[in-house]
Amino acid sequence: MATTSEDVWRLLAELTTAQKETDRQLKETDKQLKELGKQIGGLGAKFGSFTEGLALPSMETILRQRFGMEVVSPSVRASKEGQHLEIDVLA
Repeated sequence: MATTSEDVWRLLAELTTAQKETDRQLKETDKQLKELGKQIGGLGAKFGSFTEGLALPSMETILRQRFGMEVVSPSVRASKEGQHLEIDVLA
């Protein structure tokens, strides 16, 4: 059976439709990956804050008793000229 020009045009139309669907699915996948990245980043920040909160009471005791620190300041942040600095505990 010979392939006719109509067969070629029909296959080309099917291929075009399939390519458009693939492009749509890729865009949706990219969107979902970006959202997942944001969610994972937020979870990491929350977990970090949680563990810092657990460690701070013990750390404060050690800094005061063993190292004689009089001032213990958790979560110090500073910004200047677009530069940012975050210190979890300053003593």
